[in-house]
Amino acid sequence: MTDSSNSTKPSAMVKRTRNDSARARRRERRKEERRQAEAAVKPNANVNNKENNAKQNRPIMKRTSITSSCGSVSSDATSVTEALSSCDSSSSSSCSTPEPKRKTTAQHENQKYNHTKQQKQRRKNKKASPRKPKAKKQQKSSPSKLTVEVEDISDAEKARYVAIDCEMVGVGPYGYRSALARVSIVNWEGDVIIDRYVKVEEEVTDYRTFVSGITEADLQSDDALTFDECRSLVLDTLQEKIVVGHALKNDFDVLRIHHEWHMIRDTARYEPFMKAHPTEEGVLIAKKLKELSRDKLGLVIQEDGKEHDSIEDATAAMELYIKHRRKWEKAVAWKANKTKMILEQQRQQLYEMYAPAASVPY
Repeated sequence: MTDSSNSTKPSAMVKRTRNDSARARRRERRKEERRQAEAAVKPNANVNNKENNAKQNRPIMKRTSITSSCGSVSSDATSVTEALSSCDSSSSSSCSTPEPKRKTTAQHENQKYNHTKQQKQRRKNKKASPRKPKAKKQQKSSPSKLTVEVEDISDAEKARYVAIDCEMVGVGPYGYRSALARVSIVNWEGDVIIDRYVKVEEEVTDYRTFVSGITEADLQSDDALTFDECRSLVLDTLQEKIVVGHALKNDFDVLRIHHEWHMIRDTARYEPFMKAHPTEEGVLIAKKLKELSRDKLGLVIQEDGKEHDSIEDATAAMELYIKHRRKWEKAVAWKANKTKMILEQQRQQLYEMYAPAASVPY
């Protein structure tokens, strides 16, 4: 029994020794890892140790009594006073510059008052001094506006122009047909040459008083002329004259007279005075005389609800022509030359057509 027990013990010891050797190796391995970790952290630890040692080596200030501290303060104040006195005795260059003095409230208010007073004086002087006139900016002329200078012409040339306007009444059924009732002619200056009422041979069915201003008493007056007398008087006045008017075709038709086209200045037929047709493209129609007078002259005639005045209408037509005479005459001259050229061509064509026939012998 004793042997068997002894035989088993060595195997257990061997096993334990093996286990201890494994543990020892693990322990040694852990120690080695710790040493490596400590070696890596060691520089930072040295820095921290130095800082801690410096803190520990600082001299510790001992507290003194209150009396000793007060004595030191008084001694320090005495030394400062002595230093300042020595600085005053020395040159100003070696001493520190004194602090700038601050302005008191009274000084600040005084300066503010003086500044305000100076501003008021400047404004007063500016108002009293005469202002220089500002140079006017040159305004660009608008292309829509046309400035026309009225040229000076001789009295003989002015005598060649007259303006005419007629007033009519309605005759026949419902007054559809027009008959001459008044004729007015003025010269270049607007002076009246003729202003006569005309007796109507037919029965008047519509006096058109609200427009013409003609009444039955006007036509029955002793001053009224017969149609033939009035016509002959107008023909004598218009002979070799340039006639100005508005819608002259109506006036000439009712007077039963004819006038050469190049001796007519009709404000209803002059293209710059006309307007576009509202529905037909490329067609021009005449403006009313009151529209032209308002737009071109700034005159108000033929007001709504008031009777027309033939003298006023004739004068307005003359003023329109005078203002635009230069351009108008150029247009008439161009048209006259064009007409003359066409007539020459037609005459030449007729001559070429009939000349060979006339030269053939019978």
